[in-house]
Amino acid sequence: MSVQQRKITTDAGIGRKPKRSALQKKLTQVPISVRKNYGLLKNPEFWQILPLLMSNKWRARVGEKDQPRIFVATHHKAMTTYFKAVLKLLAFGLDARFEELSKLAPQPETRVFLSAHSRTPWSEVGPYRGIHIMRDPRDIIVSSYHYHLWTNELWAHIPDENGQTYQEKLQAVDKTEGLFMTIRHFIFFNREILETWDLDDPNILEVSYDDLMGDQRDAVYSEMFNFLGLQGQEHELGVRLMRLFEAGKRSKVSATKTNEGAHIRSSRSGQWKDELEPEHVAYIEQELGHVLEKFGYARTPVTGSSDAI
Repeated sequence: MSVQQRKITTDAGIGRKPKRSALQKKLTQVPISVRKNYGLLKNPEFWQILPLLMSNKWRARVGEKDQPRIFVATHHKAMTTYFKAVLKLLAFGLDARFEELSKLAPQPETRVFLSAHSRTPWSEVGPYRGIHIMRDPRDIIVSSYHYHLWTNELWAHIPDENGQTYQEKLQAVDKTEGLFMTIRHFIFFNREILETWDLDDPNILEVSYDDLMGDQRDAVYSEMFNFLGLQGQEHELGVRLMRLFEAGKRSKVSATKTNEGAHIRSSRSGQWKDELEPEHVAYIEQELGHVLEKFGYARTPVTGSSDAI
């Protein structure tokens, strides 16, 4: 059976989501929001950027029909919350409507949007300029495993036909099996979109997670907003927002500190080498080796087979 035909399923329940009131949703999100943005109001750059933000909002050209939509497409545990914060304020400064999307196309009046799982139907968007953020799937898997152990996201609390949620299953097994569960979950939800992703789309700039975390990230910021067509004050606003929301400036938790209750656990690339066992690596190579190669990530030579996983 070929890689494309091999059926992998998730251990997550895919039935009806549990009901939560608006207040309950807020209460579950407040602790996460505090952790993500702790210290932001104490950052002088936050106050220094406000005049630029307001000035640009008043200067923004509203209602021009020929302006392409601009977006950032991410994947789970690949800077989604970071770009949501940046794009929301950027949209405010452009006097434009912002949307966070999963599978749907943006509303007609939306100019700036976040494609949270890179599943947007691009043919329905119209003229666009966008950024696609890619991270090594092996690091995404490791980061997801630790995050899913405690997350309040609704999908992880949907019971399956036996009444057990994904998070309960994950907490009930050891790390070895938990990582296998996470690998299967990643394959189920991401393999097809990564296999079919168009790397040759001239209107989408491919940006590496590693480059955004590197010492030359300021140059990457500038390239990104140039590509999106922002110039002058708008370009400056975009770059400064990227600096403002960098993980090390806004999180209460060090980016290198392991903390199971922290949204930002570790930003280090290549952490999979320390956490994945040979059997995990072999399974990923078998099912996702072609995806790693497509996006420029080195494959790891492995022996044996993981057909039994």
